[in-house]
Amino acid sequence: MTILVPTEIEASPLRKRGLNVQVIGMGPVEAALGSYSVLARQKEGPVILAGIGGAYPKSGLQIGDIALASVEFFGDLGICYAAGHQPFPEGLPAKKECSLRHPLMEKALAILEEKGFSPECGPFVTVCCATRDVSRSEVLALKHQNALIENMEGFSVALAAKIFSLPLLEIRAVSNLLAEPESPWAIEEALEKLGEALLCLKEKL
Repeated sequence: MTILVPTEIEASPLRKRGLNVQVIGMGPVEAALGSYSVLARQKEGPVILAGIGGAYPKSGLQIGDIALASVEFFGDLGICYAAGHQPFPEGLPAKKECSLRHPLMEKALAILEEKGFSPECGPFVTVCCATRDVSRSEVLALKHQNALIENMEGFSVALAAKIFSLPLLEIRAVSNLLAEPESPWAIEEALEKLGEALLCLKEKL
């Protein structure tokens, strides 16, 4: 099992739990390069992308909740206007969606439910800039199938895993609520829950 995390902030408490994790970098570019480099050397699965994320306003998620991605969207890719964002014309070959539905995801959900985590599963959105505006977060979620979680690496890692034909499981714990953009992030609490979930998956997956 290969566990990838974006930053050392996420890696350090997970390592203290005995989990072997590899840091791939924060944001779409570093995550793409970092995950490709790791997977090119190992070329074996399953692969887990683990980290923290922001919950969209109507997701129903709270601090510390666990969520799994069914699909990753690249939310920032398109044409930017002062009043909003639109996708590129259909004729342009701009990929912005990558499905993560596979038996590994279903098995992980069953394991976590059995252990009492009550995980949610649904669309995630990868962005280049963390959203601090409630109206923008609502628009992003609505445009991407009522997305649950905003992050900055998932789409990139999903593409890297696809290149090597490796199943990817993306699991995140909620560290902040996008409906409350000025509230402090509960990083320690989120990573505590994430570590517990990963230990369960390591044992059973």
